[in-house]
Amino acid sequence: MQAVVKLNAAPNTPVFTLQARDPDKDHDIHYFLVRDRTGGRFEVDEKSGVVRTRGSEMFQLDMEYVLYVKAEDQNGRIDDKHFQATPEERLSIVGGKRPPQFYLPKYEKTIPENAAKDSDIISVKAKSFADREIRYTLKAKGQGAGTFNIGPTSGIVKLAKELDFEDVRQPHIYQLVVTATEDSGGFSTSVDLTIKVTDVNDNPPKFDLPDYQAHNIDEDIPIGSSILRVKARDDDSGTNAEITYSVSDDHFRVDNKGIIYNRKTLDADDNSAYYEFTVTSTDRGEPVKEGTATIRIYTKNKNDEEPNFSQQVYTPNVDENAGPNTLVTTVVASDKDGDNVEFGFVGGARESGQFVIEKMTGVIRLHNGAISLDRDKYELNVTAVDDGNCCPGGQHSLHTSTAVVVVFITDVNDNKPVFKDCASYHAKVEESAPNGSPVITVRATDEDKGVNGQVRYSIVQQPNQKGTKFTVDPETGDVTTNKVFDREGEDGKFVSVTVKATDNGDPSLEGVCSFTVEITDINDNPPLFDRQKYIENVKQDTNVGTNILRVSASDEDADNNGAIVYNLTSAANAGDLDYFEVQPESGWIILKKPLDVTHVTPGLPVDNNKFCCDTQTQRGAYEVVVTATDQGQTPLTSEVLVRLSIVDRANRPPVWDEEVYKRKMIPENISVGQTVYSIKASSGIKDNPVVFYRIIRGSTAQTNKHDTFYLQQRPDNGDTWADIKVNHPLDYESIKEYNLTVRVENNGPQQLASEATIYVVLEDVNDEIPLFTEREQETVLEGEPIGTKVTQVNAIDKDGTYPNNEVLYRIVDSPRNEGRDFYEIRERTGEIFTRVEFDREEKQAYALEVEARDGAASARPNANGRPNTEFENVENSGKIERDKMMGCITLVLDGIIQPGLRVYFSSGGMALVADRRTREFGKACGNFVIEFTCFYRRLKLNSGGGSSLPEDCKKRDLLC
Repeated sequence: MQAVVKLNAAPNTPVFTLQARDPDKDHDIHYFLVRDRTGGRFEVDEKSGVVRTRGSEMFQLDMEYVLYVKAEDQNGRIDDKHFQATPEERLSIVGGKRPPQFYLPKYEKTIPENAAKDSDIISVKAKSFADREIRYTLKAKGQGAGTFNIGPTSGIVKLAKELDFEDVRQPHIYQLVVTATEDSGGFSTSVDLTIKVTDVNDNPPKFDLPDYQAHNIDEDIPIGSSILRVKARDDDSGTNAEITYSVSDDHFRVDNKGIIYNRKTLDADDNSAYYEFTVTSTDRGEPVKEGTATIRIYTKNKNDEEPNFSQQVYTPNVDENAGPNTLVTTVVASDKDGDNVEFGFVGGARESGQFVIEKMTGVIRLHNGAISLDRDKYELNVTAVDDGNCCPGGQHSLHTSTAVVVVFITDVNDNKPVFKDCASYHAKVEESAPNGSPVITVRATDEDKGVNGQVRYSIVQQPNQKGTKFTVDPETGDVTTNKVFDREGEDGKFVSVTVKATDNGDPSLEGVCSFTVEITDINDNPPLFDRQKYIENVKQDTNVGTNILRVSASDEDADNNGAIVYNLTSAANAGDLDYFEVQPESGWIILKKPLDVTHVTPGLPVDNNKFCCDTQTQRGAYEVVVTATDQGQTPLTSEVLVRLSIVDRANRPPVWDEEVYKRKMIPENISVGQTVYSIKASSGIKDNPVVFYRIIRGSTAQTNKHDTFYLQQRPDNGDTWADIKVNHPLDYESIKEYNLTVRVENNGPQQLASEATIYVVLEDVNDEIPLFTEREQETVLEGEPIGTKVTQVNAIDKDGTYPNNEVLYRIVDSPRNEGRDFYEIRERTGEIFTRVEFDREEKQAYALEVEARDGAASARPNANGRPNTEFENVENSGKIERDKMMGCITLVLDGIIQPGLRVYFSSGGMALVADRRTREFGKACGNFVIEFTCFYRRLKLNSGGGSSLPEDCKKRDLLC
């Protein structure tokens, strides 16, 4: 650092300002005088860095005053005594005048050759100690005059003309002298300026030729053979001129000398017998520059290629039932040399097992003999051999290639799902079990493979069944309940269920399994007495041990849940129990000790509005409570009040003509109004034979809750009989036995009564029609052998006993049954088999009418000793369609129809349903409605006693 001080400078005159820079933003710079070689003539302001004079003595002309200074960052403490600081710097101060001083002793600058004309190169500045303007001049030492100029006042050196490093007329280093002169004849000084010009990578490499060619190169030359040489040049210098080579085809490589070699075996059959690619020369400059040339290498062909299969592994599919000469696949191979190709199996054979191959086409077929494709796949090794015709001498070097043909045998959906254990399914579910309770797991197997062997399960809707009572998981076959069952209600003890298994083939095949689910009993019904209250008169002299009255209760539950035990409790007076006991099982109330004629049960009404006691006729009364308890695990009970009134010993009760009446067996189809049982009783009063009968209405259906039976009194030769008659139709499948209580009363002053129990047991008759289980479709493959199973039909007969519920099957022998000659059916199983071998092109579908009949003569009207039947239409080889028909009965539309009867016809006489139970026509009384369809026309007729029908429907026998 240099400065000038005036010789007569006054004290505190600023001479120089020290400046230091700190990159930290929070710096606190202080300046210090470290060493003073001036004798104390100067001082440094610590904060501003201003150097000022001290003392009043004159400064000497041309004398140099030297100070050593430094700067410290007071925020940059290093330790307790030191801060971050600059090195000591020398400040030279001269007294009087001195020439301008450049800031650097010399200047150097390097610029690229592509520097822009008139661009600033460097700033060369000098300081005037006399505070005068300085002017700058520039002069070249040697070559380069006029290449640069300098601003006369700014000192900025600029490029005066464009540079070119590759121009030999231009130097790469310019030696220049810059002179700074003060105005008005002041001092001047000079400094050297050196400007170096560097090379820029502005020239790409250039090949000597744009196109290089090599001819007649054998395609089988060894790898690494030199083929030709290329040469490229770069006018740049240094690394910018260093060149590397590369090629665009990986069959070849090139070294740094430009020699091209083959790095793979050549092939004259590729690229029309020659290779064309690009060679690139790249320099090492930045940015990289490159040049390209085209290479063409022409090759000579030789028979060196083996045939090439279009694929190494062929995977055709053949149906398992494929016949002779069936096309399997076609193998394809080509030879790059242009040779012809011949095909065969390994070893040269044209046949391998059941497969043959055509020599020239590569077509593989099944042979012409018997075919048995009993494996999942067959592997065939095929060969392709060239003939060497491509090149001279090619026949001496034939080539062979191989491929594998894996023939996968495709499963044909020709097996139906089968429930092998269907006959052993015996499922049970407890009544009142919640919806979704498990019942059984069914399993069907399908011998097909893949999707054809995958089965899904579903529930088949039962005939005449509302909704499905069970559901089945389509994947697992788990059957669960779809409702809460009531064993004593409409569900009954057994429920039929049919599960269908359908495979995933196209078209799908199906199998069904029908079995019975037993609804097991729980104790959910309490005992019910057949009366709400028992009232009986007892003679005062009744003997001890006499059966006075029998109470009866029934329980709809089964086994112990329905077994009833009776016992007595007192209603109002505990002493009443001393006189009576009840037999636990029979319900007979028995007298234990003689009656007390003075006995009164407090507050007990004796005769409607009278209280005990009327000593003229009624001596007293007893009142007890009978409890009926079932024997379930959690017993249920019911109670009934029994009122026993004491009457005079002169009064006699009615007497039945038999002490115990035998069970009465009647058929379930007995007509309404027909007499079931006739019984009689005498009044027990001399000269007064009048008696009155009535059936006691019980609390259950079995005890005549619904008035299923009624009683009709009948006089006969001075006696009065009680005829018990049917009031409503009976059904063995609903209720098998009735327990009727008949009460008889005499007409004495004090009426006495007796009761008798009548047991009516129903006999099953064949009144139910077999109903087919619904199914959707069946198929049979064309070409299947005679005896192939097509399907199995299933019908259910709801009769309760054998043989009424036995189901037998046959094919209807009728001209309209087009499938009768093509199928046969197993009478007891319903399995249907083919009798011929079908051809789908000849006929695609067959309708087959199948009959299901039960094993006994029908008890239905007009059956004429024939069994009950149902028909089913089966359409085979397309869809199977079944139309349910309610029996097969001939009815003539001639007569008068009973009131409220509905008659349905269908076109072509396919079905007719009149009254579902009787199938009878009766006399008309009142208005009625006939609703029928005839040839798809629906008419409604209203009449008071008859109706006319369309002409084409009159007096026709309509067969179902």
